[in-house]
Amino acid sequence: MLALFVGMSLNLASDNEATVQSHLDELSIRLGRVLAIFVLMMIFAWNWIDTLLSNYLSLLSPCLDCIAVYSPTEWVSLRWLTILLFGICLTLPFFFREVFAFSSPGMMSHERKWFKKLLFVGSFSISSIVLTTSLIVLPTWFLAAEDAGFIEGVTPSYSAAAMLELALVICYLEMIVFLSIIAAILLRRYGIAEGDEKATWQLRLHGVAIFSMWLIVPSEQDTLLTLGILAEFIFVELSFSKINRGRYALPILKQDQGVLDEEAKLRRIGIVDCSCAGACPKMGVDLLPKYLLGLESEALCLNHLERDMLIETVLVNKLTDVIIAGCSSNPLPENFKNNLEYLDCNLRGMDLMNIETLREGESFNEGMQLQMSLASLSDPWLYEKRKERQKSVSNNFKEQKNKFRIISSEDEKTFGLTLAANEIYRLDS
Repeated sequence: MLALFVGMSLNLASDNEATVQSHLDELSIRLGRVLAIFVLMMIFAWNWIDTLLSNYLSLLSPCLDCIAVYSPTEWVSLRWLTILLFGICLTLPFFFREVFAFSSPGMMSHERKWFKKLLFVGSFSISSIVLTTSLIVLPTWFLAAEDAGFIEGVTPSYSAAAMLELALVICYLEMIVFLSIIAAILLRRYGIAEGDEKATWQLRLHGVAIFSMWLIVPSEQDTLLTLGILAEFIFVELSFSKINRGRYALPILKQDQGVLDEEAKLRRIGIVDCSCAGACPKMGVDLLPKYLLGLESEALCLNHLERDMLIETVLVNKLTDVIIAGCSSNPLPENFKNNLEYLDCNLRGMDLMNIETLREGESFNEGMQLQMSLASLSDPWLYEKRKERQKSVSNNFKEQKNKFRIISSEDEKTFGLTLAANEIYRLDS
């Protein structure tokens, strides 16, 4: 994960400091637990393997007494491979739990949610698919092949090792393909595979999946290997292209969106509509132009989870500026400001809470005060064109039914000033 590397320099409010030795000690303890459980599961599978294989081969066999072991050595190796498969399957829930507990402190919150759901949904889905294939699909397939190739007077005889090997290879391929598909779907739903990161995640999934197939599938099963790689590539690519972002995904600003400053540098700006713990009304960031990223927060200075989420949003969208609508940004913790500075992101506040406290009732023109205040800023916009920006905002809101009146800072002083519901304060000085 990207956060695993960046997190070494970022210091989020939810982070805990720990030494490298403590991480290694924790890793060794968790690996020891997994290894102990794996050995116990292997012993359990070894005690029951003969009964399980006998019942399963009877289920696979399309006819009675037509299965033979032609190569005892191959049969023994497949027997132990089956024991290993059972041991891995029975250990997976404990392994996933230990992996999540060890990795989650180094992840961003949206990565943590994605990884948790991947482990849960992946375990349940893959278990269901493998059981369905093993107990229903393969026996039906063998029976259909037997009926299609039946020759009068010929008694068929099947290799138990070959049948078991085919079943194991198909199950392994299904596990890899479906885990890759689920990972791709969740990456899209959680908004992790976006922009430049999308191609990187595609390469990662394809690389891991294809290498795992090549490692597992025997050389004599080249056809199955080719079909598995083809299925993985097609369905993973379809997942990346057809699945849209979900409601839990971080807000995203398109790669080419932003504002050009006086040096023709693209500035990617996020506007945070912070309610300041109820002291400031909502300013309507959903009405902002598309080249600005609107974000909402309840109390950024009090809630460390909201601050961490904002850091993640800045990191994912590569924002160059964060503007707080409600306050002046001074109440925010120094640690938060240092994180934004490390990400090369400028932090400012418009202090609209002070303006809204002057208003009698709620504004009739939602979003206009925010946009007028943004138009009055001189960074990253040109100071000389401030009047043009303010006029553009006024013209855009003239199309609404609610009438408004502009109160200029050059005409009125804030001391003793009250704003009506239809009045907008404009900073001209």
